[in-house]
Amino acid sequence: MLWTDDLTIDRTGDVTPDGSVSLYGSYRCVPGESENVRASVLITLAQGQERHGLGGHNAVCDGQRHRWVIDGADVGRYGPGPADAEGTLLKFDDGDSVVPLPRTTVGVEREVRLVASRGTSSVPTAVDG
Repeated sequence: MLWTDDLTIDRTGDVTPDGSVSLYGSYRCVPGESENVRASVLITLAQGQERHGLGGHNAVCDGQRHRWVIDGADVGRYGPGPADAEGTLLKFDDGDSVVPLPRTTVGVEREVRLVASRGTSSVPTAVDG
């Protein structure tokens, strides 16, 4: 079976009383022709008037499925309830260029439910894609 790049965002995330959020998911990044493929998972979250990039997670391009967690602190005032998440798997292709060029290989959108948390994040073990 030929694997392709893939990205999921879990249905639920955590939000602390101060509005910090943690989102979770999984990805698969397939190595390309280059030996040194660099990649990142980037997440944006929107809820009401709040819309912020939460940051990124360095991805390993080995063809295996990996879990990710992104913690967004001091990025907005999120609360428990529904929110919209957008995820991107971005590869940096060095090809013939001196500067690696970013290339989006997977984009995904999903409604998530933010659940009240005390502020301790951990990567869940089950894939909730």
